[in-house]
Amino acid sequence: MTSANRKQVPARAGGTRTALILSGGGARAAYQVGVLKAIAAIMPGSDPPFDVLVGTSAGAVSAAVLAAEAHRWSHGVAALEEVWAGFSVGKVLRADTPAMLRAGAHWTLSAMSGGWLLPAPRSLFDNTPLRQLLAGRIDWDSVQANVDEGRLRALALSATSYGGGRNDVFFAADPAIGEWRSAQRPGSS
Repeated sequence: MTSANRKQVPARAGGTRTALILSGGGARAAYQVGVLKAIAAIMPGSDPPFDVLVGTSAGAVSAAVLAAEAHRWSHGVAALEEVWAGFSVGKVLRADTPAMLRAGAHWTLSAMSGGWLLPAPRSLFDNTPLRQLLAGRIDWDSVQANVDEGRLRALALSATSYGGGRNDVFFAADPAIGEWRSAQRPGSS
């Protein structure tokens, strides 16, 4: 959809916008699903009751699933419940003994050699299972279509680098919302 035929996202009554901010913290995400189920029951329909979705860590997973399903909100909440109902450590990272030994050896060789033998790993643990879960559950084209068609004004996902402490915000948003830069907190679409 081009910006010329993009649907204008109207503000709610009184010119306000409503945002849902989902925090991180693992198990909190499961609790948040219960609240979202109650909201979906109180406000049935296909349109999301929020203009903006924001999440960090586990909350970013939830926000992204909801944004991808914004065109059918109740289905999105059900999909989110399905994600968290069967959640386990093995769906986030490889925690088996061989994987942990490999990670420990990599960190040790990197630290002892100052990065000469092996560069520092990108992450503390192998998070391939989480990448696969996200790839199977989140249709990023659908997120952008939901923004383009006016179902959402914005989705923002916050991630913090464990190495440098830098916080990046990745977002899909109405074109009126541009990228920003501030100390330790760049935002990019």
